[in-house]
Amino acid sequence: MTIYLIRHGESEHNVDYTIMEHIHDSEHHLTELGQKQAKATAEFLKDVVSEKAILYSSPYKRTMQTAEAIHAELPGEVPFLQNPLIREWELGNLLNINNRTPQLKKEFKASGSFYYRYPNGESMADVYLRATMFYNAFLQRIEEQNRYEDVIMVSHSAFMHAFLTFMMQWPIDNNVKREPFDNACVIAIDEVDGDYQYKQIFAPKISVTN
Repeated sequence: MTIYLIRHGESEHNVDYTIMEHIHDSEHHLTELGQKQAKATAEFLKDVVSEKAILYSSPYKRTMQTAEAIHAELPGEVPFLQNPLIREWELGNLLNINNRTPQLKKEFKASGSFYYRYPNGESMADVYLRATMFYNAFLQRIEEQNRYEDVIMVSHSAFMHAFLTFMMQWPIDNNVKREPFDNACVIAIDEVDGDYQYKQIFAPKISVTN
């Protein structure tokens, strides 16, 4: 079984982070470029994944739009499911990155990037737990039953880091040192000689004018 981790295409807050102050993260749509990126990734995947595939998406709008573009290029019998376990790292209801009180900054420094839990949000440790829950509840059963050859997961950069940290058994401090994944990139995870290996196999290189 091959797992394909895919980040959503460029979203509104990737261009203007201040919209997070008044629109919840789950409601951000793809930009025009993000839609083109999603289509490019869909075109790539249709020649890579088998007919025995299953598609999961975070329920956030930008991931659903990306997943819908992918699903449109796959055989009609490929299941397409939402799963909130693979949603974005929640940093609070409405986020203003410039409005962190001295006390919150002190708590962040004391806790560290992995364990600090944002007010009304999550720590990266919480996201890591969600990643393990998704694997144990869904992917492990798929592996055991041999129902699908390919699992496609459309998610978010932070969740992808947490999932890879779990699957590769990396030390947790690796999680916070890695750069965000490219929008609409594809990471393939395979088991080789009993160990998991991963590789980025695609990232769209397009612009709005393409």
